[in-house]
Amino acid sequence: MNSIETIEALIESLTPTEMAKIMSEVKAKKPTKVDTSRKERRIALTKLYFDNAPRPKDNFEDYLNHSDGMREAILMGEVAWK
Repeated sequence: MNSIETIEALIESLTPTEMAKIMSEVKAKKPTKVDTSRKERRIALTKLYFDNAPRPKDNFEDYLNHSDGMREAILMGEVAWK
C-alpha cells in the first residue's frame, strides 16, 4: 500500500466523533479580513487630482500653468500627496 491508500484507510476507520475532534484541531488558512487601505489611498489621490485638475474644456495654457504649479507645490512641500 502506498501512503495515499494508507491515509484513506485511516480516514475510513474514523468514527464521526473522532473526525469532528480532528477537524476542530485543523486550522484553515483563509483571510479573515481583506485590507483595502492601499486601494482606498490610490482612489483618494486620484480623486484629489481630478478635483483640482483643470477641466478638459479649459485651454492648454491653463492646464500647463496648473500642472507646473502643482509640481512646484509638491517639490516645496506645501502639498503632501502621500
